Amino acid sequence: MSPFLKTTLCTSVLALAGCASAPPVTVRSQVPGGSEIAIVMFRDCTIPGQEDCGGSGLTAGSIFARVLSEKPSLRAVPLSRPVAASAQLDDSAAVAFAKEKGYKYVLNGEVEDYYRVAPMTFRTERAGVSVRLLNTANGDVVAFFSERTHSASNLTTPDALLQKMAVHVRDSIIQ
Repeated sequence: MSPFLKTTLCTSVLALAGCASAPPVTVRSQVPGGSEIAIVMFRDCTIPGQEDCGGSGLTAGSIFARVLSEKPSLRAVPLSRPVAASAQLDDSAAVAFAKEKGYKYVLNGEVEDYYRVAPMTFRTERAGVSVRLLNTANGDVVAFFSERTHSASNLTTPDALLQKMAVHVRDSIIQ
């Protein structure tokens, strides 16, 4: 094998290995089994000129609600946003909103990127979220996670990328 080919192959393997792991979920305390988490639909991404941003918060919030509910020891309840889809909902407002509805925990977040490409265009799909799990009793951050990622090819979707993120969050927060 030529030195050039060997270097190129090694560089490619390292690049793929680096993309394979998600950043950690910072967990300050775990959620007890049997808990209910209110999930306020996330804020849409606000990237100027990016057409796919509209509705991305509803999509991402719904994916997180479904994935979190897949664990028998957890129940996730989706809540409509009390503000416009692209408006910021600060954590204290999300806590008050969920507490008023009787929930002990609330997941609040924003879509940071959401880009869907046409098949076979050789561009990559992108998705990104920033989420915080909050205790409604005191407003404390129980856990938080932020990731922006892109696909290795366009054989996936932003929704599939978001699902992987949601699974990572779910598996990190449950006791």
